[in-house]
Amino acid sequence: MRIGIDAAPIVGGEGGVGTHTTELLKAMVSHDKATEFFAYVPPGTADSVLRKGGWTSSPNVRWIEAGRWKVPWRARKDRLDLFHGPNFKMRAEGRCGGIVTIHDMWLDRAPEYSRKTFGQRWSFQRTRRTVWRARKVVTVSRFSAGEIAELYSLPAERIAVIPNGVSESFWPERNDEAMKGLRQRIGLGTEGFILFLGGADPRKNHTGFLAAAAKCREAWKGLSLVLVGDPAHRFGNYRDTAKAYGLESDIVCAGRVSPDVLRLLYSYARLFVFPSRYEGFGMPVLEAMACGAPTITSTTSALPEVAGGAALLAHPGDPEELAGLMSRVLTEEPLHKDLRMRGFVRAKEMTWHAAAVQTLSLYQDLCTGKHE
Repeated sequence: MRIGIDAAPIVGGEGGVGTHTTELLKAMVSHDKATEFFAYVPPGTADSVLRKGGWTSSPNVRWIEAGRWKVPWRARKDRLDLFHGPNFKMRAEGRCGGIVTIHDMWLDRAPEYSRKTFGQRWSFQRTRRTVWRARKVVTVSRFSAGEIAELYSLPAERIAVIPNGVSESFWPERNDEAMKGLRQRIGLGTEGFILFLGGADPRKNHTGFLAAAAKCREAWKGLSLVLVGDPAHRFGNYRDTAKAYGLESDIVCAGRVSPDVLRLLYSYARLFVFPSRYEGFGMPVLEAMACGAPTITSTTSALPEVAGGAALLAHPGDPEELAGLMSRVLTEEPLHKDLRMRGFVRAKEMTWHAAAVQTLSLYQDLCTGKHE
């Protein structure tokens, strides 16, 4: 097969869709040496992708620089069998058409948070046209499949659910010297800490986390609250929220961090709290589990599905409930150990290899007419 991939998300960074595209493509290339992959990236970016991604030993991937308007022409020139857009857009098609991955419907559910130039309604209509044009729509959870079917009125049989995996970059690292240096760099004055990840984006619910922390101070006495991600957002920021709850001296704002630093933080965290209001998947849950962090996440969206019974769940709008669970994990050692062990098991169940096998099988079916 000759498969085209919109690899532009790889250029944009390591998080979210960038991680999804990178890990999925690497796993497919490793698993299937016979398929030819054509990875389309913006002009002037191929060298940087190759340098940082370790792709030089992958002869079955061709990196092609093409602007967004040139991709359809280039796809025809490359005689693709199928084109895959992993980031809500399908810029080209092969002789057997194309597929598109829709990760979540957050901004369509909460358009007030959209920063798109022409508003979320125009974006919604554009994506709706894309999903109806695609041979198949791929998504990462059963929850998101239901959202897509409902909001786009798309028949369920047009949607394939292929869950994300957890990167091999995440494992329980114990490096006291590296952690000592990290504590100095971010200003972490305590040995122990509770970890939050997501930035000040309202969807990630740092306000709920800090409200809950304020209600269970006694349980985490002697620990710090480490918040990772952009500390400021147009709808609020870490420091103002912490001040409102009297926690300004207890928080450490680490900002954006590399995967290596995040692995250390997950590995040394006494507890990881991810009380997001809405996730199409929620990769940090699996990342934390893979590193051995007992995890609390939300009862909503795809998060219970991803957690798979290996995390405690609280409603994101109920700080009292979250505080109670935080207290339990921090004070009940058997529960702490049980969550840690269950997390390891769950993380091992969710692999990029499995995602690659399912995606390649879908490609094969579409190219041989089995999904007609």
